[in-house]
Amino acid sequence: MPEDEDSMVVERPDDIEVPPPSEPYTLIEPFEFFNDSSGISKKCLIILNQSIRDMNLRRLWPNTRLHICADGGANQLYDYFEHENERSKFVPDFITGDCDSVTNEVKQYYILKGTVVIPQYSQYSTDLTKSLMLTKIYFHSETLRLKLYEGIEPDNGLSELGQHLEVSVATPVYVYMLGGIGGRFDQTIHSINQLYKLNQSDPHLQIFFVSHSDMIFLIKKGLNYIQYERKSLFNTSKKAPICGLLPLSNTPITLNTHGLKYDVINWTSSMVGNVSSSNGICGTNGFIVNATDDIVMNASIDHY
Repeated sequence: MPEDEDSMVVERPDDIEVPPPSEPYTLIEPFEFFNDSSGISKKCLIILNQSIRDMNLRRLWPNTRLHICADGGANQLYDYFEHENERSKFVPDFITGDCDSVTNEVKQYYILKGTVVIPQYSQYSTDLTKSLMLTKIYFHSETLRLKLYEGIEPDNGLSELGQHLEVSVATPVYVYMLGGIGGRFDQTIHSINQLYKLNQSDPHLQIFFVSHSDMIFLIKKGLNYIQYERKSLFNTSKKAPICGLLPLSNTPITLNTHGLKYDVINWTSSMVGNVSSSNGICGTNGFIVNATDDIVMNASIDHY
């Protein structure tokens, strides 16, 4: 991690206590996904069409209320289990998308188990964005939620239904996505693209991509406190879990952090300059990131 001439990098011990800031901040809780004791009322799991075999679905599934397969994500869910008696316990609430990837066998299997299939054939949005629209409708309007079970116009009905939503940014919805990172490179980039776009259009959605090795999410412009019950909730390493702050926007970002292995002060980061990769998380219950623009963060998880 090279230094700018007028910036500073401070190395920390592997464990330090970092209380929340005393001034207003954005609270981010990415690792509640692993907390068996936390509430599930506003948590959604979306399975995309990439392999999820390396993920501990058996633990993660009960920690979310709503379960959606984006098109071929239903195939990935079906293939995850080898035995029918276990597969039948993990039935998604919905399958949506243009339905060009989900097999008829899998689709009929889940329909018989109670899954609602909502085909959306429009090519002006992806299966991921269609799943997110379904999520917003489900959590933000009981009236519109009922319409999801009554039959939706199959071309662009979810988007049209979503136009009637009145969303409160004070009511965050936690959305965890499996299979969006690490498969086809263009789809991975689209996943990152959605972190930025949804932060602008739907700031009430807190989006977290889960791969077999990382949790990936957006640190928002301004002062942020990333909070968790304890580090062992998501990483059991005795050393500081590896993380990175990745400046994937088109402007340089000035960073100030507290609670990382290599804390930075007035440190400028960009894709053609400094990048805080191979850093570590030292805060025992949280850490602080103050950024002049949105920036992507990855944190190492080892529950797989």
